Parts: sequence; C-alpha cells; structure tokens
Amino acid sequence: MRNLNHVSLYAFTARAIHSQVAIIGGGTAGLNVSAQLVRDGHYIPQQIRVFEPYKMHAYQTGWTLVGGGMCKADQTMKPMEKVLPKNVCLSDCPVVKIDPEQNTIVTMDGQKYTYDQLIVASGVQRDYASIKGALEQLNNPEAPVGSIYYYRYAQKIDKMIREFEGGKLIFSEPPTKCEGIPSNIVFLTHERLSARNVKCDFHVYKANDSIFGIPKYSEILGELAHEKGLHCHLKKRLIEVQDHKVIFEDVETKQQYTSDYDFLHIVPPQKPAAFIAESGLGDSDGYVNVHPNTLQHVRYANVWALGDCSSLPTSKTAAAVMAQTPILIKNLIRTWKMKLPPLPEYEGYTSCPVYTSNKKVLLAEFKYNKQLDETFPVFQSSDSKLMYLMKKHFFPFAYWQLMVRGLWGGRDGIRLFKGV
Repeated sequence: MRNLNHVSLYAFTARAIHSQVAIIGGGTAGLNVSAQLVRDGHYIPQQIRVFEPYKMHAYQTGWTLVGGGMCKADQTMKPMEKVLPKNVCLSDCPVVKIDPEQNTIVTMDGQKYTYDQLIVASGVQRDYASIKGALEQLNNPEAPVGSIYYYRYAQKIDKMIREFEGGKLIFSEPPTKCEGIPSNIVFLTHERLSARNVKCDFHVYKANDSIFGIPKYSEILGELAHEKGLHCHLKKRLIEVQDHKVIFEDVETKQQYTSDYDFLHIVPPQKPAAFIAESGLGDSDGYVNVHPNTLQHVRYANVWALGDCSSLPTSKTAAAVMAQTPILIKNLIRTWKMKLPPLPEYEGYTSCPVYTSNKKVLLAEFKYNKQLDETFPVFQSSDSKLMYLMKKHFFPFAYWQLMVRGLWGGRDGIRLFKGV
C-alpha cells in the first residue's frame, strides 16, 4: 500500500502558471466539483487545475468499515490519476499561500499560480497532536489505542477488537461537526465483542451536550445505547492519553477526571489548513468564510468553498458535499459567465448514516437549524436493514463508479442531465 503522506516537490518556473479554475483539494469535495465541471461541459479539463499533495485518493468514510472489520484498507483507496477527470491539470506540491487580491496561489516549492475562479475544498486536518500523549500511544503497536480517522489506526482498531479479551472500553469524541462517524465504531465494536461473549464495560465520552445534535436521532441512539449497556458521559473532552490511563476535562467547569482503560478509541480534533486564515479567507475559526446559502466567499466574489473546510454551519459529510456541489457550480457560472447574482439555494442538507450493528443503519438527514430533511421517513424512525444495505453496498459503488465521473447527485440520484 502506498504511503498517503508521500509528497513530491518539483522545481518551479519563474512565470506564474494560469488556470481558469483552481481547485485546492483532491478529496471528495474537490474531486466531485472537478468531475461535474468537466462532465457538464463548462470547462475543458486543461482549464482546471487541482492542487492535491497525496498520491492516493481515499474514500475516508470506508475507514469506519476497516475498523469495524467489514472491509480492507486497500478497498478504500485508489491512485489520484485513476479518479481525477482525464486531462485535468494536477499540482502535487502543497499550497502554502493564497493572495485573493491578486488571484494568486503559492505552493511549498515557491511556484506561483494564478486563477480566474478559486474553489477551496481542502478538507480538515486531524489534530491528534493537540491531545497530549495521543500520537505516542497511537503509534505504539502494543498500546490498545486506535482511531478510524486514519487508515493505519483503523487497521489497528480492527486488530484490537479481534484480540480483545475483556475489560473497560473508552470512546472519546471532541466537539465535532459529524456525530455519526464516532457512533459507528462504538456500535460496531459492541456488536463484534457481543458475538464472542466478551465481558465488556463500554464508556462513551462526548464533548457535546447530547448524544446527537438532532433531538429525534439523539433519542433513538440514546435508547439503543441504553439497551446495549453503553455508558454515555457528556461535556467531557479528552486532554491526555497515558499508558492505560486517560484524563478528561469537563468543558464547562474545567474539572479533570482520570480513568483507566483496556481499549481506547480516539476521535481527533480537526482544524482547517493554516493557509486559509493566513490568506485572509477564514472566519474566526479559520474556515473559509462563505455565504451559507450560495457558497460564495463573503468578501471575494471569485472565491468559493464547500465541504469540511468551509464555514457552512452543517454537519461535515460526503452527503453534504454532494448537495453543495451543483449549487456551487451553478452560482460560479451565473456570477462569472452570465454576470448574474448567485442563488441562495443551499439549505444545509446533510446526512449521517450510523451503523447500529453490522446489519442495521440509522439514516439521519437534516438541514440548517436542526430541521429534519428525510428522504425515506418511513425507514428513518429506527435503525433499518434497508438503510444498512444502501450504506454498506450502494454508497461505495456510487462513490467509485458514479461520483468520480460526475454522475452522482447524492440523494437526487444519477445525474442524467447536465447542470447549468
């Protein structure tokens, strides 16, 4: 398996390289945007440049299944050249600076690029280092500490579950914009250990003040947790990891709590790339400051953002990206080519499928202001086998076979017709 952290640096030219559309990030958001721009005929591929330092594209949602023992890590990754639209320009040196006043991007090797339209889709960075001692334990093959947020640590979690013989399990979760993923590994771990009749004491520590941010789903998941004997501790943030010992802090009182563990899963704090704030594009938290309904930057009309790096106040998921992409593209074309104002069409739709076992999924769908926005209401009042089949089998197919070709419209289905 190729190293996801490998970065190639190339010699640069003195002359700035121009692209009509620059996309920073080749993850789910960047890939989806580039694929739909090309498929819909808005630009020829050579007019688009994607900045992505990683050689492998990862279906990161699949790392939950890796940790849950339901698939192998190599099934979640493909080389960038296999998924990027043909003839789209690719720069694999990391972006270090954007000058939105001069429409300029600078990469780590000093090369300058210019653009007419900029789409920031750089995702977020996993900040394990902000938890004292976390990386030391995660990188220690003998320590019972893992995480589904990085494929190597997800592989470790799978091994930990297979070899676990009983004791206290702790699952930590910082303030997060996607509450579905952390719950997945809790329920999948419980399912696997219960099948082996392993005696366990489950404890879930969440920095948020509820099990799930949407009351309906919080109640359903709370009942399931109670039925399965899972102990939930709210408003508790992990601040330090030691050998078989953790320290939590109450997010309000700052009082600290110490606990032993035999199994620890860590959800890392996440943060946007530093160049966003340093370039003057960020909000107070460093996320690209865009209008919540148009996805256009609040100050720079030719700058756009979607996905995890954006300031959009909704849960950060692949489903949200699928809903955001066509709206971003429509507004980009309207404002640039047609000289029309952007349309405020994005209402915050997102989806968080939660594995409640290795046979059922609770599909949570909602939009801004915690309003439900369900596609299959009759199947979303409890966990469902049908939702499991969609999540486990159809969604990966749609990702690898449809999304990368610009054909997947999320809950709108296959894009049979071109966009704007």
